[in-house]
Amino acid sequence: MLALAINLLIATVAVAATLSLADTALKAYGAYKRLLREKALIDAGFVMQVEPSEQRLRVADRRAGAAMLPRRAALPRLQPVPVRGAA
Repeated sequence: MLALAINLLIATVAVAATLSLADTALKAYGAYKRLLREKALIDAGFVMQVEPSEQRLRVADRRAGAAMLPRRAALPRLQPVPVRGAA
């Protein structure tokens, strides 16, 4: 009985793997056909135009302290250097 259950499990996994591979192969073939079509268009002189995407910069989150870089220590103030020979 245990051997039958193991065989059924292996058969089920094999069928699922075969179906998954077949699905992936069909998707890859479709992508390959689209690439060939795009190549033919480019070779014919057509240029693919892509709509520009809008990029917005976000202000850094002030609450994320760990993600922020540590601030540099302030530079020491310059002290006047006494001139030799000055009284």
